[in-house]
Order: sequence, then structure tokens, then C-alpha cells
Amino acid sequence: MVAAAALRRTRPSLAGLALCFAAASLSRGVGDVTFAQSAAASAVQPALDTLRGAVALGGTKRPDEQTVLSAILSIQRQRPTLNAEEPFFGKLSGGGREGGKRWRLVYLATKNAVVSARKGVAPPSFFDRGWYVDGIVTAVQRFEDSPSCRVNQNGVFGLLGLGGFFFGYVARFKWPSPQTRTTMAFQPLSNDIKAFGQTFSSPFSGFPAGPQGDGLFEAARVQDLNIFNFFFVNDHVAVAQGASGSVAVWGATDPQWDSEHLG
Repeated sequence: MVAAAALRRTRPSLAGLALCFAAASLSRGVGDVTFAQSAAASAVQPALDTLRGAVALGGTKRPDEQTVLSAILSIQRQRPTLNAEEPFFGKLSGGGREGGKRWRLVYLATKNAVVSARKGVAPPSFFDRGWYVDGIVTAVQRFEDSPSCRVNQNGVFGLLGLGGFFFGYVARFKWPSPQTRTTMAFQPLSNDIKAFGQTFSSPFSGFPAGPQGDGLFEAARVQDLNIFNFFFVNDHVAVAQGASGSVAVWGATDPQWDSEHLG
């Protein structure tokens, strides 16, 4: 794990933000009532309800995968307006609080599934569709943009019901012009493995850790970095597309879920 000092921020002018691990190819606090009262959200309220149902815990019957994909495409068209009303960045990263906010991976749709759904045609194969994956993999992202640091931790804590380990990465991230843009850029710093009481960490190539690397990262163009394009984020749901074209849906975690799955 990269030391906190290596990630300590110098408060650049860019407000920050960062595909989801589970695709390896490839989250926020606006109240539902607030969104229901906005013009943009009113137009897509059924889609927002679908996404909220998709990430619900407690054995609630969830919408089918194709309905979730349709909801994702519906909100994508409204993302600039929704973001302008309640910026996604603060919701994803916990509003500046220490420790940030965690998001559990719930659903993935492949690029071919997304493209086919947009065109209204059948996907090229059975596997090109949306899938609920939280019963297979426990993948979690944490975004923090607090006074002490700006960091994204992304990785897997469980697979096929087996837990007690972690493998993933720690990354820098940034979100330039969060009031008007919905693209976050990130760059992994270290590849981390925790298992059997041991921690193993190796650096990624690219910008070095520390202030020098932070400066180089902030100066780099977004299009030259790894990115997420966020379609929507509120208190409960985060939806984003990675550079691969796959789309992921995350649900916000709570303390009980964290203790049961991340302990």
C-alpha cells in the first residue's frame, strides 16, 4: 500500500475523481426527493428507480439485467444536466470526509451489449449482455477527496464466496471541471496483495510517487490517462463507463456491509 504521505495532496485547482476492477477493463449523496423534483430527473425517474432497485440489499427482487441496461442508456442522455444540478464528484468521493466513500460492484455490461442496446439489435453472442456480478465477486472501490489526501483504492475482497484477501491497486485521480464534465482520470500507483496476514506491494510504471509525480499527473491531459465516464451518481448508485466501453453499476456500502465483507 502506498504510504499516505506519498499521496498527500497539495490541493491543486482540479477537483478530483477515478474502471472497475472486475472488468479489469473497466458513487454519492443527492437525496432521491431532490432528484425527483428536478426536471432532468423527472424525465428519467423510472430509470433511477430501476438502478436503485438493482443495488438494493436485503433480498429484494431486482430488475432483470436488460431492464437495468435500458435504464443506464436512458440516464446517459441526461448526465450533463443531472451533474450540473448535483455534481457527481462530491457524491462519489464522500463530500470531502476523511476515509471517503466505498462502492461495491453490482452489475457489468459489455461494450457489445451497450452498442447493441443503443442500436436496438441483438448482441453478437450470449455473453454480450448485462450481468449481476455481486454474487460472484466482491469488488470494491473507495474514493477519497479529503483535506489529507485524494486517493482511489480499487480491488477484490472475495471471489465465489471465498474472502479474507485483497488484490487491487491504489491510484491517483482527478476530475477536471466537475461542474461541467463527467470524466474522471486516474493512474494506479501500486499493485497490492493482502493474504495470509501478509501484504505485498509493487509500484506501477508511470509517474513516480510523491509530490513530483503528483505534479506530473495533474499536468497530464485527461485523454492521455485511464478514465471513467460517469453517467450518474447519487447517495446510493454510481454508473460509469470505462475506456473499454463496458459499463458498471456500483452500490454504496454501509458500515454493516463493510464489516461483513471487508473484515
